[in-house]
Amino acid sequence: MKPDPPVEVLYCENNVDGTIGGSYYSLLYLVKNLDRQRYHPIVIFYTEHALLPAYQEAGVETYVWEKAKTFTFGSLNHRFWRWLRPIRPIALLLQKALNFVHEFLVPAVVRAWYIKRKGVKIVHLNNSILYNHDWMFAAKLAGARCVTHERGINDRFTASAKYFGKRLDAVICISEAVRRNMHDRGADFGNLVVVHNGLDPDSMKMKIRPDALRAVYEIEPETVVVGMVGNIKSWKGQDTVVRAIDRVRRAFPSVRCVLVGDTSPSDKDYERSLHELVASLGLEKHVIFTGFQRHVGDFLMMFDVVVHASVLPEPFGRVILEAMACKKPVIGARAGAIPEIVEEGKTGLTFPPGDAECLAEAIMMLAGDREKGQRFGENGFNRLVNEFHIARNIEATQRLYERILGAAS
Repeated sequence: MKPDPPVEVLYCENNVDGTIGGSYYSLLYLVKNLDRQRYHPIVIFYTEHALLPAYQEAGVETYVWEKAKTFTFGSLNHRFWRWLRPIRPIALLLQKALNFVHEFLVPAVVRAWYIKRKGVKIVHLNNSILYNHDWMFAAKLAGARCVTHERGINDRFTASAKYFGKRLDAVICISEAVRRNMHDRGADFGNLVVVHNGLDPDSMKMKIRPDALRAVYEIEPETVVVGMVGNIKSWKGQDTVVRAIDRVRRAFPSVRCVLVGDTSPSDKDYERSLHELVASLGLEKHVIFTGFQRHVGDFLMMFDVVVHASVLPEPFGRVILEAMACKKPVIGARAGAIPEIVEEGKTGLTFPPGDAECLAEAIMMLAGDREKGQRFGENGFNRLVNEFHIARNIEATQRLYERILGAAS
């Protein structure tokens, strides 16, 4: 008997700020590890990015679409806009109507046609109920099932987000912290499912040895290296780390802090403020900015201590899993999902978000007790394998697919 063909699943990544965040990696690990006998992934992005080759190397059908741009009368020539000013309220109403058609209605119809043409049974959106409403409507028009990840701890959910979120087959929360936040803010419609992000520890393969990488950045073999991996954004707390290093260097004069991460155009001012802070504290020889790095595992292996310093509640913190895969001790800001991942005093330490003094104390504790750091690293690796392995994530996601497809039949 001929086996059934695999189910077509379409994924969409909404981010277009030019950086590669955790959602890109989470989606990559998901589609790479799906059971291809049962599911065929199609992935759509709205911008070119450095991870595209990794998707293609994994044999994933991948496309880059152009996203509709918001229309404003202000973008017209000055003389025409000046003519419209006397009827500004009407012009703004017309602008809103045009954008509804241009950004939502037309794309939704086009996407529905695409879903039908490709035989897609499940549309899986990768970001939040705040986005991709055109895809949600398109899935409904095409008769496909629709789920979305919720990867943020948001201050509020718009009326449209709640309208569409209520009608989804499932909202996949990446942590209990995300689920609690949605519940507390009136966005729990009985379709929330918690599936923690996952990681295959074998994926953190070294491309360059730690000693060779230290040589690249002129770091001596015995120097304590404190590292942070994450896009340069104010809420990620790189400034907290810099201030902590200012204190740590008094006890460990040769300490080096390595900040790995890209910067979007909208965050350039924050990046400049970080460089100014480093200069004002006289830390130019102690703080290294590497920019975007595709193989972050090489840097994690070089670090003695890995810091996660978000000043706002962190929805998950994928880099913590990556550090655990490299058997590194972790110090994380005690908010959001971090306490779900880091076991205090067993796999790492935590500190109040934004508290540079407490962070410095934690860094110095681990820098002064390498054996404790090694124990934390071993314990963290075991916790990753048992609780956050990618196989658990894939199994839970495929069970969800089976459930919603079963409900549709």
